[in-house]
Amino acid sequence: MKLNLLRFAIVAILLAVVNTAPCSSQNSNQFPTKLPATAQAIVDKHFAGKSVVLVTQEMEFVRRYYVVVFSDGTKIKFDSRGIWDEIDCHRSPVPEALIPRPILDFVKKHYPGVFVTEIDRETRGYDVELSNGIDIEFNKNFQVREIDT
Repeated sequence: MKLNLLRFAIVAILLAVVNTAPCSSQNSNQFPTKLPATAQAIVDKHFAGKSVVLVTQEMEFVRRYYVVVFSDGTKIKFDSRGIWDEIDCHRSPVPEALIPRPILDFVKKHYPGVFVTEIDRETRGYDVELSNGIDIEFNKNFQVREIDT
C-alpha cells in the first residue's frame, strides 16, 4: 500500500513539473506551436517591445489555459482558444486596444489621468484595477456594478 502511494506521488510530481515547464526561450517572443494563434497575435501586436520569459499551459478543472509572463512582470492568461481572460500589467497601462471601449470611455471620463493596470474577464462581466488603486466591476453590459476605493 505504501509503495503504491509513493509511486502515485512520484508520478503526480513528475506530471506537475512537465505541465509547468517553460515553453519559450528567454528574451524572445518565440512561442511553442501549442499556443493558439490568436494569443500569439495579441502578444506580437500589443506587447512587441516586451520580452517573454515564460509560457505555460495549465489545466483548471477541465479547462485548459495558457499563461504568458514577460520580463517586466506583465502576465496574460489566455483561454484554450487564445482569447485573453486576464491581463495584469502591474503599474503599467494595459494596451487600450485590448480594453472594451465602454470600459475605457468610463475610465477616461470619470478618472482623467488614470489608466487601467489590470483587467479580468469574468462570467458576470469585467473586473478592472486602475493605476490609482480603485477597483471597478462591470457587468456584461458594461454597467458599473461596484467601485472599491
